[in-house]
Amino acid sequence: MIEAAIAAFTAAYVAGLLWFLLGATRRSPSIDATVPSPSVAVVIAARDEATRIEPCLRALAEQTYPRDLYQVILVDDGSTDGTQERARALAASLSAEGHRMSVLDGPAAYGRGGSKKAALSLGISHCNDAAIVLTTDADCDVPPGWIRAMVDGFSTRTGAVIGFSQIGTPATLNSTLARWEGLDFLLLMTAAAGSCAFGHPMAASGQSLGFRRRAFDEVGGYTSVQHRVSGDDVLLLQLIRGTRCWRLGFCGEASARVVHPPSPSLRSFLSRRARWASNAPLQLRLDPLFFLYMSATFGAAVGLLTSLGMWAAGLTSLAFVAAVWGVRATAEGALAIVGARRFGRLDLLRVFPLWVLLQPLYTVMVGLAGPLGFFRWKGRRVALGRRAKA
Repeated sequence: MIEAAIAAFTAAYVAGLLWFLLGATRRSPSIDATVPSPSVAVVIAARDEATRIEPCLRALAEQTYPRDLYQVILVDDGSTDGTQERARALAASLSAEGHRMSVLDGPAAYGRGGSKKAALSLGISHCNDAAIVLTTDADCDVPPGWIRAMVDGFSTRTGAVIGFSQIGTPATLNSTLARWEGLDFLLLMTAAAGSCAFGHPMAASGQSLGFRRRAFDEVGGYTSVQHRVSGDDVLLLQLIRGTRCWRLGFCGEASARVVHPPSPSLRSFLSRRARWASNAPLQLRLDPLFFLYMSATFGAAVGLLTSLGMWAAGLTSLAFVAAVWGVRATAEGALAIVGARRFGRLDLLRVFPLWVLLQPLYTVMVGLAGPLGFFRWKGRRVALGRRAKA
């Protein structure tokens, strides 16, 4: 009976991987004619990013997109390390050169009990003339062609575009943990590309995301998911998809690949993943198919670990253990190879054997710590996916 359950969860998980794989190998659909250069607003929420904010703002000032057609709005969400002061000084300097940059004080507008969604909402409310809103993180490296490539992903019927982002570069990842995280995130992005090809994206990242202001307003912005600490990206995407009025696109162009630094420690990495997993229960309402896949992923991970225990106790055969682990590893390996080739990250495949061995344990850990446990993010305690009371 237990073997049958393990096999069923593994089969469901592998079926999802094959679905992602098929989508990731499909050609992108043709884009309908759209306004060549619509007005754009880049909105960034920042907290305690004093060492990274200057490179980010300078990169956004060096975009190939027409300078008079985009603005950058940075919202400081209660920084205590001088982020706001540095950002204001640089924004003033860049504005004097003709760039449209502004810095807003988040807590002054919505109080000290803020959040990333509150900061983004404030920024978006100050860009009424923008047809398209792009978001990235304050610690990201944004290439010069990012805005242009993201905008080109919009047709007249596109409500949102998921941009490709990656952890570090081949030259900057200098530890096994960083490469492991890089491969893990690459698989997430490949799954996003694959599922988006079928019109049902199951992943996104605020490191590179775009959406029409009209689509954002139609779903009420972040209002219905404001209580969740995470989800300014994938939850918004699900809300827009749920209207059934808009297409969703994926931008994987080399000129638009945003780079995010690796987590500084294992604890930081696990906390970030737990934060992402904290929204799993909400997906039952927003996207039942996504919820079922996440359940299959968690169930398969538990099953793989259980199979090892059963074999050690003499309750199952080595052949059964090898079969479930082998089938899963083969499907994951195929997806990793496709993603590594498509996005130019073959360097990450060297840690795939280690990733395969540790991924079930890591999945169970963050799967429990996210929806059921407690974690910290940006110095703020979180419980059950919500900010904990002081």
